[in-house]
Amino acid sequence: MAEANASFSVWVNALGTWMWKKRGRNSGQGTAFTFLISLGLSTTEARKELLAFTGQQSTWEQRDAVATPAPRDILAEAKRKLADVKPVRRCDLDALRPQLKALRSDDAAAQELARRGLWLPGDLQAVNLHGDLAFLVRGPDGRPYNLKRRRLEGGKSRYQVVFPGLSTPAWCSPNYGKASRLLIVEGELNAAAAWRVITTQGLDFDVQGLPGTDTWPFLEGMDREVWIYADGDASGEGMRARIQELAFAAGATRVHQVPALAEGDFCDVLGSAGVGALSAVLHAEPPKIRTESRSETIAFAPSKPLAAAARMAPSVLVGQPLDMTDWPLVRR
Repeated sequence: MAEANASFSVWVNALGTWMWKKRGRNSGQGTAFTFLISLGLSTTEARKELLAFTGQQSTWEQRDAVATPAPRDILAEAKRKLADVKPVRRCDLDALRPQLKALRSDDAAAQELARRGLWLPGDLQAVNLHGDLAFLVRGPDGRPYNLKRRRLEGGKSRYQVVFPGLSTPAWCSPNYGKASRLLIVEGELNAAAAWRVITTQGLDFDVQGLPGTDTWPFLEGMDREVWIYADGDASGEGMRARIQELAFAAGATRVHQVPALAEGDFCDVLGSAGVGALSAVLHAEPPKIRTESRSETIAFAPSKPLAAAARMAPSVLVGQPLDMTDWPLVRR
């Protein structure tokens, strides 16, 4: 008897490659290689399984006069890369202050956010920097690690960090570390879109948004259930495999791969179809126990001067009185 609602499907695509798709709570899709990765195998183990199943010989093992590479210590590699990630100095934030303006709804930068379902920006903490969109990148400790600029005009790199030399930090959601699950997403704006859905629906996630598929997440909070989302292209698949391997090395209890979306990125879906469509992608229940949020009162503390500098009132940052209840550099 055929299943009325098949939960697992396989087929051959136009290129002759076998594909799979699983529906339901633990959904996923991809090639045989990504299926083995989703079961927790490393990239090396998955390759060996496929070679054994197809009866083919590994060309890696047939190379003569090539030394056997040492096993990859992905956790040590991540720590080396993250050693270059540093927070922004307070004096640099002070120097940038006169150039920051609050976003207005008729700004081109604000319209870019609206197209992605991110207006008003809220926790994205976005500003107008010389007509371009800029948003604060905070680390897991809440401190500012950079300001990311999205240039609206062509001819230059679309995304740039305002403070060079601080490496490429991931964007972390506010009050990071309180949820039982961590969602790691390709792209800071995609992470902000996911965070909007999470806060709106009361889902149990923290979020990190990687600025690129070859960058590294903060290791704080990876010792729990980790969800991973990246595009369906080759670089996205590479990121999925690498971050999954890193998550298990960092103590993750479980790793779930969120399938790539045919409609576009997270922020594309949020902008075109709304919160409901994107929350269905995460298909996660609200937490049974809600934790108390931090106080909205921000006080300067000598132990965290950088965080305090980034959370100044609008009148202090811009240098003129403003009636902006949605000022983007104030912690929620």
